[in-house]
Amino acid sequence: MIARDKITRFSLHFLTWLITWAVLRYSSIPSLTKDNLAVVWHASTAILIQSLIVFYLLGYIVFPKFLYQKKVIELILCLAALFQLIYISNFYEFEYLVSISDGYVDGKPLYVARLWNDFLKVNGWTAWVTDFKLAYINYAWSLFFVTPILAMKIMRDTISIRTQNLRLERDRLQLEKNNLDLQSQSLELQRDNLNLELSFLKSQINPHFLFNTLNAVYAKTADLDEDAAELVLRLSNLMRYSLYESNRDKVVLAKEIDYIESYIELEKARFGEKAKIYYQLDGDPDRCMIAPLLLISLVENAFKHGVSKTLECAFVNITIMLENSTLYFSVENSTPPSPTSAPSIPKPDEIGGFGLKNTTKRLNLLYPDRHTFTVSRTSETFHTYLRIDLAFAAVAQVQPVL
Repeated sequence: MIARDKITRFSLHFLTWLITWAVLRYSSIPSLTKDNLAVVWHASTAILIQSLIVFYLLGYIVFPKFLYQKKVIELILCLAALFQLIYISNFYEFEYLVSISDGYVDGKPLYVARLWNDFLKVNGWTAWVTDFKLAYINYAWSLFFVTPILAMKIMRDTISIRTQNLRLERDRLQLEKNNLDLQSQSLELQRDNLNLELSFLKSQINPHFLFNTLNAVYAKTADLDEDAAELVLRLSNLMRYSLYESNRDKVVLAKEIDYIESYIELEKARFGEKAKIYYQLDGDPDRCMIAPLLLISLVENAFKHGVSKTLECAFVNITIMLENSTLYFSVENSTPPSPTSAPSIPKPDEIGGFGLKNTTKRLNLLYPDRHTFTVSRTSETFHTYLRIDLAFAAVAQVQPVL
């Protein structure tokens, strides 16, 4: 495509200059000079060369550097210097043309002889500065044909520059819109988190009183029922983690997993033989950091929808694997069969429950482009899968989800 554009541009330029030379050779110069063929050929070629130099020097160097940058003084100096050089070249050109010209016809001087003898020869190299007629003659001889071509070049460049500026402005506005969208998403997440925190604060009782009460219950049951005492201890650990660790930006992954394991043990005690609960951990969670309370929503959702009194053969499968600082977290649970519902793969932001929706928002904000979160559903199972690159994840400064 680029090569074709270059060929097209070259062909257009070549055709333009060929037409210009043809007009000079067969129309303009013969009718103006009324001289012999040698004068016509030499003058036509000289004017074409001058036109080429002026066009490419101004169009591709001077105008882009000074005219389009609105550097007026530099532009005027360049134009004056170029006009002076053209005047000097015309001086020597006419000095040569006079030597090959017919000179006079019927006692009257031809154009070349008259211009040389009456103007150029007697006035010297710089007379155009003070003599407007000489300046006009110099312009008309050398620059008359290149001026409209140069004007079209300026118009084309102006349109191209304005088009490019419009594209840049459009891209800038799109970038600002994207930034505003990101800010809006961040504010929405902060608002949701603040609402959750406010709801939690409204519903909680004095934590010290609660922990003291749980410790008293644990002491009373420790000698009577070790299993019950263990559940009370796990419940105390759950609440302590939710109250104190969740305010941090990041926690050691091992603490987050301990929290999940305590929750699983409570659910096992709650459902007993009604549900088969499978849990597996592979890898070392002590060397990784993660945003607190990020994984628990997936586990809570599995027990909430995967185990019920009316559901037979209920199960919850939880698998955690660490590989090269990348966390793979899989939760699968049974669902009540529905003969009218077909298997589907919903988007994470379309699944029910505020907890999972909020988890999706937190992942997008805290681990952008560093995570994969998928949800799949069949008539009998519901499966969530999460992959997070913990090694390079940047945790944003937002209030935690409680």
